[in-house]
Amino acid sequence: MDRVFVDVGSQDLTLTEVLRLVERIQDENPDMEVFLDGDKRAIMGRPRAVQIALER
Repeated sequence: MDRVFVDVGSQDLTLTEVLRLVERIQDENPDMEVFLDGDKRAIMGRPRAVQIALER
Protein backbone atom coordinates (compact mmCIF):
# COMPACT_ATOMS: atom_id res chain seq x y z
CA MET A 1 0.00 0.00 0.00
CA ASP A 2 1.48 3.32 -1.07
CA ARG A 3 1.59 6.13 1.46
CA VAL A 4 1.43 9.84 0.65
CA PHE A 5 3.99 11.76 2.68
CA VAL A 6 3.66 15.21 1.12
CA ASP A 7 1.25 16.57 -1.50
CA VAL A 8 3.70 18.83 -3.34
CA GLY A 9 1.08 19.97 -5.86
CA SER A 10 -0.77 21.94 -3.20
CA GLN A 11 2.38 23.65 -1.89
CA ASP A 12 4.61 26.33 -3.32
CA LEU A 13 7.94 24.44 -3.13
CA THR A 14 11.05 24.74 -5.26
CA LEU A 15 12.59 21.64 -6.80
CA THR A 16 15.45 21.88 -4.32
CA GLU A 17 12.99 21.92 -1.41
CA VAL A 18 11.14 18.90 -2.81
CA LEU A 19 14.38 16.94 -3.22
CA ARG A 20 15.43 17.82 0.34
CA LEU A 21 12.06 16.60 1.60
CA VAL A 22 12.54 13.32 -0.28
CA GLU A 23 15.99 12.88 1.32
CA ARG A 24 14.66 13.68 4.80
CA ILE A 25 11.73 11.29 4.43
CA GLN A 26 14.09 8.55 3.16
CA ASP A 27 16.33 9.05 6.20
CA GLU A 28 13.33 8.92 8.57
CA ASN A 29 11.84 5.83 6.89
CA PRO A 30 14.67 3.43 5.99
CA ASP A 31 12.20 0.55 5.63
CA MET A 32 10.38 2.32 2.78
CA GLU A 33 11.11 3.09 -0.85
CA VAL A 34 10.46 6.84 -1.13
CA PHE A 35 9.79 8.42 -4.52
CA LEU A 36 8.26 11.44 -6.23
CA ASP A 37 5.08 10.50 -8.10
CA GLY A 38 4.64 12.99 -10.93
CA ASP A 39 1.08 11.93 -11.73
CA LYS A 40 -0.11 12.38 -8.15
CA ARG A 41 2.25 15.32 -7.56
CA ALA A 42 3.23 13.84 -4.23
CA ILE A 43 6.14 12.35 -2.35
CA MET A 44 5.11 8.75 -1.87
CA GLY A 45 6.45 5.71 -0.08
CA ARG A 46 5.90 1.97 -0.07
CA PRO A 47 7.40 -0.80 2.03
CA ARG A 48 10.61 -2.14 0.49
CA ALA A 49 9.17 -5.68 0.42
CA VAL A 50 6.41 -4.48 -1.92
CA GLN A 51 8.91 -2.65 -4.14
CA ILE A 52 11.11 -5.75 -4.41
CA ALA A 53 8.07 -7.88 -5.37
CA LEU A 54 7.06 -5.35 -8.05
CA GLU A 55 10.54 -5.45 -9.59
CA ARG A 56 10.42 -9.24 -10.10
